[in-house]
Amino acid sequence: MKPLLRDIVPDDWPNLMTARGEPAYRGRQLAHWLFRQSEWSLETMTNLPASLRERLAEDWDPTGLEVVERKVAADGTRKFLFRLRDAQTVESVIIPMENHATFCISSQVGCAMACRFCATARGGLVRGLSPGEIVEQVQRLAADLVDNPFPQHGDRGFNVVFMGMGEPLDNYPAVRTALDIFTAPEGLGLSVRRVQLSTSAPPHGLVHLDALDLPVGLTISLGGSDDAARRKVMPVSGKASVTEALDAAERFARRSGRRVTVAWVLIDGSTDQLEQAENLARLTANRPFKVNLIPLNELDDDDLAATGSERILAFQRVLADAGVPAFIRVSGGRDIGAACGQLRRRRQGRVDEIAPPSS
Repeated sequence: MKPLLRDIVPDDWPNLMTARGEPAYRGRQLAHWLFRQSEWSLETMTNLPASLRERLAEDWDPTGLEVVERKVAADGTRKFLFRLRDAQTVESVIIPMENHATFCISSQVGCAMACRFCATARGGLVRGLSPGEIVEQVQRLAADLVDNPFPQHGDRGFNVVFMGMGEPLDNYPAVRTALDIFTAPEGLGLSVRRVQLSTSAPPHGLVHLDALDLPVGLTISLGGSDDAARRKVMPVSGKASVTEALDAAERFARRSGRRVTVAWVLIDGSTDQLEQAENLARLTANRPFKVNLIPLNELDDDDLAATGSERILAFQRVLADAGVPAFIRVSGGRDIGAACGQLRRRRQGRVDEIAPPSS
């Protein structure tokens, strides 16, 4: 595959143009079409000479995603399945929040982390997404939001979270470039306050986390309050100890000046035990953390079950009594298989015999 035009950060386009014998301002014009205008066709970039557009088309592709399925849940959540140029597919979601929309995007096709609670993990890792494939997800979702706005939000804009398919720190170079494009004034122009990186904190990813100098939001998925419990739920990421993961998160919090979210998936009979809550409280108390408690989004082909409401509230009370801010986050779009990776797996025919997708 050729690289994508959106693989390149806006500031690099002027130099690339001069290297090709063109004026630098042509690069600024192209970046404006790509990122500020969200234009998909070189043919419509009419202030660029036709000869330049032809040469660009020889070396780069203008787009990399095609919508093959769009599903809307009863709660307004919109889930998209995108086909890539190599026929692989990834998922993205628009989630209506109280005051704004949140875009949940993917960083990889599949995932190598093998977390028990994740549908994406069932298929393993296929490949990482390029920066342009990551950026284009956001632009495609933004276009859908323009065409179909949530009336209650007005013009409040949107947030972006890396909580879709893949482990962002396992594809760090592409994710870092995408973050630069998101936040560059000549790129998508997003505030760092509107961008959240979510990671399962694998050991090789902690090095990248320590190198991240952009103060975006950070969520760490822990999976267990001791090393043995963490490895049972998150066998690859669990190779980094609980202490290592939380210490890296705290270093980022101190460096960025932003509190880190610790995501805790509640699985019946496993991660919902009050002993785990007590351990988690000791690990997070008096540190720059808050905890999001997330009831398991049950999968079609697994016997793991979500925790009941009474146990969830009891778990939350243990944290609250220790002075740890703890919030219950229920996933939207359950009626359209909104758990990460489910729509892709159903389209591939892997679980259709067990549970046909809702219409």
